[in-house]
Amino acid sequence: MSQTTDPLKALYQSLNGRGALPLEPSDPYYVPLLESTPDKDPILKLWQRLDWAQSESVNLLTGFRGNGKSTELRRLRDLLQRQSGARVFLVDMADFLLMTKPVELSDFVLSLMTALGQAVEAETDLKALTHGYWERLQRFLTSDVHVESFDLDLQVPGAPAKLGLKLKNEPDFKQRIQEHLRGHLARLIDGAQGYVISLVQALRKEAQDPDLKVVLLVDSVEQIRGVGADAGKVHDSVVSLFSGQAASLGFPMLHVIYTVPPYLLPLAQNLGRTLGGHPIVSWPNVHVRHQDGRDDPTGLALMERIIDRRHPGWSDIVPTPKLRRLAKCSGGDLRDYFRLISECVVTLRTARYTRPEAGLDDDMVRRVEEQLRNELLPIAADDARWLARIHATKDAALPSTGELPALARFLDGNLIMNYLNGEPWYDVHPLLVDAIRGVLADEADH
Repeated sequence: MSQTTDPLKALYQSLNGRGALPLEPSDPYYVPLLESTPDKDPILKLWQRLDWAQSESVNLLTGFRGNGKSTELRRLRDLLQRQSGARVFLVDMADFLLMTKPVELSDFVLSLMTALGQAVEAETDLKALTHGYWERLQRFLTSDVHVESFDLDLQVPGAPAKLGLKLKNEPDFKQRIQEHLRGHLARLIDGAQGYVISLVQALRKEAQDPDLKVVLLVDSVEQIRGVGADAGKVHDSVVSLFSGQAASLGFPMLHVIYTVPPYLLPLAQNLGRTLGGHPIVSWPNVHVRHQDGRDDPTGLALMERIIDRRHPGWSDIVPTPKLRRLAKCSGGDLRDYFRLISECVVTLRTARYTRPEAGLDDDMVRRVEEQLRNELLPIAADDARWLARIHATKDAALPSTGELPALARFLDGNLIMNYLNGEPWYDVHPLLVDAIRGVLADEADH
């Protein structure tokens, strides 16, 4: 809904900046993605479980970065507030966690309580209650655990926010916290659980509702991913956190929803049993293709409606056949879809510097597609063989759990995508199909 009179600029801005952020359901840009198939809507199913849940619960939500998951968490928050009368806190762990280093239960819980505490202070009048938790945590870290160089006074306004920043931005500080707390996890968890119990009790007293449901939505945990030599360690640490230490991720009287990386899906059965029997809920890409490769007209029409909501005059810039081509090339991934359209708009603008009447032609679109494809390459021969199996079977084709780090690399790099049509299924990124065939052909020739 840009105010600019330049249609190219208006379309570009509608896809970037505010337009690229997680949307509220009330936002003019918001489009219900599964409105016509509520029985297949993972968010509705998740809401129903939470609406019926008693005492406390833990649920896991997964999905690819940029496919609308954070926006859907906001829809879940609204459903819980309006339909269930729940008190809901939504926190973004990207503001409190160092996403590129191994995570342990200690720093994860500290970051989680820091995030929750800040949300409580910002949205309620329970500052004294939260202040008491900071005071107890201060004594625990300095007097009992003797964390070296812990120079933060958590009782000073703004200090807890600094703790969150240090955990997020300072690898050495995070590592010291982990090392010092390994022998004190039980007390750390007890302190966090005590704070949560006091919080829920205070909220229920304030609302004069002894059964008030309190829910914590924990976003962006799925963004934890290592780089380089740390990649395997980071992956293993996340698996350990949500499997071996899962019992400590639930809190009395609180309903928690964590977003988790898609590579945990192969462990779904085990995690479901550990976390109270609830399956991992997966938010899929838009269903632009069927398993046999045919176009899905319903999904493609939905991708068109998403752009129409943002800029009704889009067809004067990107003709309908070319928009459909970009939607198919994105594989239903909204982030890639927006990037492809944005780059087409930039390419068209630069072409008009010398050819004012230029329109978006096939060569421009091809170059934009090639740019995105190059970001996904190169592909090693071993990877190409595995990706070819995934493309053929529409299954993750995981040889063993020992190969989970490689599968995580595929998922993190958006080389493969997750869909939901009855049962979840996988396929490779559409722009990689020919590249995979080329790698395998070269291997056969040699």
